Amino acid sequence: MHMRNVTSLYQVYHLSGSSMQLGLTGFFQAFPFVCFGLLGGVLADTFNRKKMIISTQLLNLIPGAILGILTTTGTIQVWHIYVLNLITASLQVLGSPARQAIVPNLVPPSHLMNAIILTTLMQQGTQLTGPVLAGYLIDFVGLDKTYFVDAALLLPSIVVVLMIGSSGQRQGARRKINLRSLIEGFEFLWQQRIILSLFLLDFFAILVGFYRPILPIFASDVFKVGAGGLGALYAAPAIGALVGSGLVLAAGNIERKGAVAIIGTFFFALSLGLLGLSQWFWMGLVAAGALGFSDAIGVAIRRTVVQILAPDNMRGRASSFLTIFAQATNALGAVLAGAAAALVGASNALLLGSALCAATILGVCWAIPQLWRYRSGVKDQTRFRVSGFSF
Repeated sequence: MHMRNVTSLYQVYHLSGSSMQLGLTGFFQAFPFVCFGLLGGVLADTFNRKKMIISTQLLNLIPGAILGILTTTGTIQVWHIYVLNLITASLQVLGSPARQAIVPNLVPPSHLMNAIILTTLMQQGTQLTGPVLAGYLIDFVGLDKTYFVDAALLLPSIVVVLMIGSSGQRQGARRKINLRSLIEGFEFLWQQRIILSLFLLDFFAILVGFYRPILPIFASDVFKVGAGGLGALYAAPAIGALVGSGLVLAAGNIERKGAVAIIGTFFFALSLGLLGLSQWFWMGLVAAGALGFSDAIGVAIRRTVVQILAPDNMRGRASSFLTIFAQATNALGAVLAGAAAALVGASNALLLGSALCAATILGVCWAIPQLWRYRSGVKDQTRFRVSGFSF
């Protein structure tokens, strides 16, 4: 899936030369997560999670193959990429909550945090290998064959899901798909205020600091590197993320999860500024790696807190909120990044994002001081305080 996203961004920029259309590509890759995120959670809490994963992966073969065919015939247009990215992302969001919610059913509670971090490491590994493979395939065999390889790689992922020993059936009575199921998800999020505060921290920070859609501008115009260099720029955050997740894994069960999340987000703001100042390719790689490092720490904290606080019959919807908050920021952030790059240039856009990101961190810490003091396992610290009022 990371191969397909990077290949689409590369193709859109070379078809249009427009930074705004790059931002729109990132928007269409992320927008379905906002529209269907809660539905995916309800489905994961209603149907067999293993079957949900397999069916969405099978269907995602189709848009990848169509992209390859349109590129081969020379009829590909930017709007084709938008539509097929919408389909790809829609299928991905419907299967994502099931992939996250099935993990606690596979390991004992004492190993849950390690299991979550290990699954995160696997996903970050695909963020590393996918863009690199896509970049070099584009250079050596062309865009069309890159799309075909991307589609074919979904087949082994389906095979390994079939090898999972668990049935994938969620616990509890069968649930109906209705409006009440969606409302219960909102009620859970409102009651678990520490989860809500972590989501808000991520939302506002990434909203003004989403850098990935404009990396092709840095590769082409700032660093003067080809598709292989672009693949390396997309892979650098994955390398940093692997290091960050490994550090969290080695640290064990971190008690001050709120404080660690805040510090990691502040480091993200600093790294964003470093990328904006970068004039050399190696410096850009270091900054992108630091961005991935800091983001991985926040991801590990959020996912662990959600799985700890959510009961099994709520894990699908709780996991879907993770997806919604993350992808809502990606969708809106992609448009803001593209517009800012068009108005003030890519480098200045990241510098402005860095300053705004730091300001939003301070704002969240001021509004929700409990987040800094939060310790996992201390239930009475989940009360919510905003500007002196306690709820």
